[in-house]
Amino acid sequence: MLLRYQDKEVQITTVDGAVFTGIAEVLPSGYGLHEFDREEESIQLDDVILFKSDIRTIEELSKTAPETADPRRFDDMMGELLEGPYWIVDILPEQVPADAAGQYFAVERYFLQQSRIVPLRRKYAEILLRLNCYYDMAVSFGSCKSWETNPDPEAFAERLAGLSGNEFLRAVFAGQNAMIDYDRNDTYLTVYDPGEALLDKVRALAAAEGLFVWRAPQEDV
Repeated sequence: MLLRYQDKEVQITTVDGAVFTGIAEVLPSGYGLHEFDREEESIQLDDVILFKSDIRTIEELSKTAPETADPRRFDDMMGELLEGPYWIVDILPEQVPADAAGQYFAVERYFLQQSRIVPLRRKYAEILLRLNCYYDMAVSFGSCKSWETNPDPEAFAERLAGLSGNEFLRAVFAGQNAMIDYDRNDTYLTVYDPGEALLDKVRALAAAEGLFVWRAPQEDV
């Protein structure tokens, strides 16, 4: 139901990748049938009307608290975490050595095919959402210029599954001083400096999805 977005500031990404921001006016399916011969709910942002089936994700901007609206509020923490140790949530049980036999890159291309990477991204989305049951999670897609705290689960999962272009996901767990990244061209998550409690949950959730968690060699950090 789109009605819950009425009079709220939202950012809408359409299925073809266009992005629109504004105050939502929700229009009933009867309006669409009368005006456009489409019996479907829609949202009007200024002079743009977007039908429900044309919308990929809706991010509610107005629910972000003013005191946490500064897009730079995580900058120092992110900089420190990027310099620290990290773990990998992966389809493989350990890092593949540079001189390994086999055909790592061919296999990676196989798993990056759309029919396989989308279900894998959904697994990663569900790991993050389950972590969000225990901890506040702020997420940003692509630029880290805007953040959404505790996103709508369905919209978040769809956004992650449908990453395109230069988009990537960064999830910050500020209370735990931890961060998780996912790039659309990867088959793994990168988990930066989690405490034992969060890491234990990541391990358990990954195992439930048939995935593995291993620590990057210290010399690579």
